[in-house]
Amino acid sequence: MNFRIVSRESFKIVGIKETSPMHKNGVFVPGIDQTTYKDMQTYFEQVSMEKVDEILFIALDHTDDLVDYYIGFETTAECPNSLVDLIIAKQKWVVFKLSSISTRSLYNTWYYLFSEWFPANGYELVANAQFFRVLQVDASYELWVPVARSKL
Repeated sequence: MNFRIVSRESFKIVGIKETSPMHKNGVFVPGIDQTTYKDMQTYFEQVSMEKVDEILFIALDHTDDLVDYYIGFETTAECPNSLVDLIIAKQKWVVFKLSSISTRSLYNTWYYLFSEWFPANGYELVANAQFFRVLQVDASYELWVPVARSKL
């Protein structure tokens, strides 16, 4: 499975937020499904008055049974009144390129991550946002998972 390690400074997302029940298996599956990608992109561009090249689907604040989902875009601009903003902390991420975000593809990726990738590469999952980037350029997806070197 194709992956890369990326270190990023903190960054801001502006978008919409929904709190939903955690997926039954506890893995991140995008939860906001209100409209098409193109409609969401157009909406964000109209509200923010800036070009939106990619959309992020973010999961954060996991509790035993609830998760906050965001759909948004990265920006340095002020947050419009009709949207919410979220600062994602400085982090090291493992990034997997995916051909789809189908349920099967997501389960397979998470299974691989925990059963093979973490043990083989000396990293562990840490608390921070997990997100998908929808890349318009080549119609692909990236899963970004926050990681740190394992203490074991």
